[in-house]
Amino acid sequence: MLGMEQQDYRVQRPWSATVVQPEQLGEALDPDTRIIEVFDRPKIARQLLILGEPGAGKTTMLLELAQELLDRAQFDRAEPIPVILSLSAWKDPKQPIFEWLLVELKAKYGLPLDLAKHWLEKHQLVPLLDGLDEVAPQHQKACASAINNWLTGGMTERPCGVLICCRREEFEQVVQEPLSLYGAIYVQALNSQQIEEYFVQFDLQDVWKTVHQDAALQELLTKPLFLSMFGLVATQGKFVAQDWSARSTSEKKVEYLLDTYWEATIERELILDPVQRKQGILSKTYGKKSLPTRQAVRRSLVFAAMTLDRDSSTELLIEKLQPSALLTRQQKWTYRLIFGLIFGLISGLIGGLIGGLIFGLIFGLIGGLIAGLIAGLIGGLDIINLVESISISMSREARREILQSIQECLIVGLIIGLIIGLTGGLIFGLIFELTIGLMLGLVFGLISGLISGLISGLISGLKADIETRTESNKGIKNSIKNMIIVSTIALATALPLKLLLENLLNSIVGPQLLSQIVAVSLALLVLISFLEGGGKALLQHTALRIVLAWNRYAPFRYDLLLDYCTERLLLQRIGGRYRFMHRLLQDHFAQMDL
Repeated sequence: MLGMEQQDYRVQRPWSATVVQPEQLGEALDPDTRIIEVFDRPKIARQLLILGEPGAGKTTMLLELAQELLDRAQFDRAEPIPVILSLSAWKDPKQPIFEWLLVELKAKYGLPLDLAKHWLEKHQLVPLLDGLDEVAPQHQKACASAINNWLTGGMTERPCGVLICCRREEFEQVVQEPLSLYGAIYVQALNSQQIEEYFVQFDLQDVWKTVHQDAALQELLTKPLFLSMFGLVATQGKFVAQDWSARSTSEKKVEYLLDTYWEATIERELILDPVQRKQGILSKTYGKKSLPTRQAVRRSLVFAAMTLDRDSSTELLIEKLQPSALLTRQQKWTYRLIFGLIFGLISGLIGGLIGGLIFGLIFGLIGGLIAGLIAGLIGGLDIINLVESISISMSREARREILQSIQECLIVGLIIGLIIGLTGGLIFGLIFELTIGLMLGLVFGLISGLISGLISGLISGLKADIETRTESNKGIKNSIKNMIIVSTIALATALPLKLLLENLLNSIVGPQLLSQIVAVSLALLVLISFLEGGGKALLQHTALRIVLAWNRYAPFRYDLLLDYCTERLLLQRIGGRYRFMHRLLQDHFAQMDL
């Protein structure tokens, strides 16, 4: 059991005028004290801060508390339900913590915003917030202030209980602000007796004799994370005392341990039952298929760690990968070209409705490449916005948002349509008379602007995030489903649109031009519905994944490789999210060279 020291001087009790002194209140708790007992103390009032060194067991203690609270809630419905969230997801210094909680509860637990708000206000949830130190360093102090505003704010938003975890060093040097909580504990390092008992448990007495003589190694193993890592390294025969002793600093010793941990995990025999082995199964993830090479695993983990570090995050979602993950200008241009080619192929197939399949494909490929390059130049492909869910609500607020979205997109669409129409009118004017050319251009422009504005506005107003992510890449799968649904609806409305245009334009243009205008309008209806319904996000994600796979950063079945890494004890999987076993392991891989 991890030792704890009560350090209430780390917090400032709300509305208390007493200024506590560190030398007065540091007090070691009884070794048998459980975290739930501390949390329940009347003076703590279920508002607690946990501090500790990297790998000291803060998250383990948080999970232990969560299990205790969950057992209570299952037995007594009056007890609040614990919810574990990572503060690393807090990125906007202006966002109140209560609003952030609502968003995270929807993303992580699938709670609708109104239900999450109701449960928080009725004190039916206890937020357990891990990783204050994992907030971007420049925002950690602002995050602490936001937490304090939440804890001392309106009565309806204050929590009935809260737990916050943070590394001691970051709390002292970066946060530098007492939290408005009622108590704090510091997770103590393991003592020599506990370490020895661990080695005896795994029958590693001979290794303990070597460790016992190395003060630096003993200091490192006082942290449960490193002790468990060392246990795996030692049982796999990867620990070499001479190599360890050759490391002169603690940082180099940690680096050596993490390197040998990688070697031990990637080479250890995977846990499979006898039946699976008899069937020739190599891993639970890949079955009988060939396993990825260690080089492929290492390269993908380095890429994942670098991506997470750049985004100041600890959780990786495959569908949330963005073009910013590409490292070179050449890779970004390749991504734009691939998008342009795929977009052009699809546009060409639809364009075949106008001038035949061959002409449509040629026209579409050239136009798609140009469109892809233009979109890349103006930043139109820099962010992938998934259409994860289409939420149809008849509430007043939802109707207002939909109408506002349609209005904004209609204005933009009509303006762009007019510009394109006037430009096209001048071009048509070189072929026909100027008046006829301008009229045709304006008709084409206004119709295209109207169609694109209506569809874009409607989809934007109905678009929402998926409620919960229980599997990898669910956002992309949902985007494909919504793309098919929206495109099908567009096809169903094609005939009414055709009849409407023919009636409106019959007296304005001739039969041949009318048929061309109708064909182009129908093609635009299908194409824009396809793109806005999720097709654009799908094309962007496909182009990005092709570039990542080509550069061996992430294979096409990235989910399989990441699941395989969880078997290797390198990653943890929570629903459709992946995170390294510890932040230090993530930092270690992020410093490697691709």
